[in-house]
Amino acid sequence: AWRFILEFLMMNLYIAFWLSDPMPVGNKMEELFKRYIILKGFACLGYGVCVGVLLHALSVDLAAAFGLAAFLLSFVPEVGSIVALILPVPVILFDSRLESPLFTLTVAMVAQLGLKFIFANVVEVKLVEADQLMKMHPVIILLAVTFFGLIWGPTGMLLSVPLVAYLKVALLADGVPSCYSDPVLVILEGDRLAPAKYARKRVTDRDRRRHLGRSQPDG
Repeated sequence: AWRFILEFLMMNLYIAFWLSDPMPVGNKMEELFKRYIILKGFACLGYGVCVGVLLHALSVDLAAAFGLAAFLLSFVPEVGSIVALILPVPVILFDSRLESPLFTLTVAMVAQLGLKFIFANVVEVKLVEADQLMKMHPVIILLAVTFFGLIWGPTGMLLSVPLVAYLKVALLADGVPSCYSDPVLVILEGDRLAPAKYARKRVTDRDRRRHLGRSQPDG
């Protein structure tokens, strides 16, 4: 229990670090991590609100507190959602006001699992994939979560997607030959057309910058 609390506190320190910019680490990296944490926060907030509303509808005591706990714990992939799922169990089972505590517990557990599946595998994935730099194949995301989770625990799981996304940023730099970057981009996104899409985007951005430079008045 103490280890989980310590890892949870460390994860929150990392989040505060990237949001407050205590030291310069590069504009691209700062923007990438901030954007991911904000998107992740929206998904976790939606999940926490839904859990609170669900438990309130089932007449469970401390529904708002459990919703808040679900929101905070959702930042810890996998482990956090399990803890949030277990927290209301004793309150439901020992609540004499409920006509059928076991039935209420079953409904609450199944509904929370359904909500977690929807928010983790649909809402959060769609929010992240809307950002082109964070678009990755699900297998790559799973491997990244597993790898960084083994190294840094829950903090590594949280930061796995932006870390791999930053690798994409480095690969898309002008100094990296396409013969090296293109195969890696295909693997990361699982799309053979990914290099061509980024090449077109690079040309479009270059033309837009050139056009803006010409349109600015001299002096």
